[in-house]
Amino acid sequence: MAADRVTRPWRCGVTALAALTVCCCLHAAPAAAAPEQAAPSTVYGNAPALPPGAVTVHPYGSLRVSDNLDDYDDAPISVIADPFEPWNRFWFHFNDIFFLYVAKPVYKAWEFITPHQLRSGLKNFFSNILFPVRFINNILQFRFMEAGVEFGRFIINTTSSAGFADVAKGLKTVVPVDPAGEDFGQTLGRWGLGHGFYLVWPFLGPSSARDTVGRVGDLFAEPLFYLQPWELSFGAGGGLRFNALGDVLPLYEDLNSVAVDPYIAMREAYVSFRRAQVLH
Repeated sequence: MAADRVTRPWRCGVTALAALTVCCCLHAAPAAAAPEQAAPSTVYGNAPALPPGAVTVHPYGSLRVSDNLDDYDDAPISVIADPFEPWNRFWFHFNDIFFLYVAKPVYKAWEFITPHQLRSGLKNFFSNILFPVRFINNILQFRFMEAGVEFGRFIINTTSSAGFADVAKGLKTVVPVDPAGEDFGQTLGRWGLGHGFYLVWPFLGPSSARDTVGRVGDLFAEPLFYLQPWELSFGAGGGLRFNALGDVLPLYEDLNSVAVDPYIAMREAYVSFRRAQVLH
């Protein structure tokens, strides 16, 4: 009873945030159908604009940077609406400091004291317990074959190693499935809902009105969300996500090394990445 009284306000707050963001996203959705030519930055009017394809993040985590960045001001590009750019830039710089000067050194220490097998096993375990998120969103997108593949992988990995080994990784599937899987933000995109507007959240990084709603929706599909007490749920989820930073930090540093405004580079890369995920 005491735990319910503690967690009830938190979950109500999450639900209220989702409702508010849905309203904003639906209000901005018509604009997504006819993107307008927007200035690269409403804060820095002379900030460089990236040409289409200058920075592209592909669904499987690789980064490609165009060789023609010197010509970035040749043509304007259509970008996601960014009405909260001052807010977003503040949290972008906050995240930049956090990831490079706090999370990176701590992760390097974690990497030094733990064997690769342990980190890999925890990463596989975390991916395995997120099966409901991927399975439900495949069903919502009417991708029944992909849902079947996800279900098969979950059964094989759970029964063979409790999810600590990706035994099903090398098995041939009836249809190709993105290893990152589907999420509710992609589902909303497949249903025709536009990004709405760009957002940057502390610790979570780049997002949009649509994907913020998607994050909340996915939260309710995560088994860890229902762990009690809430401290255990928060700690387990945070720890497993921290263990996966090894995949995120190199990409983050690559984006920051691009010789243009890193904020704009991150924004374009995020939109490109999510577009590729929705359309694949």
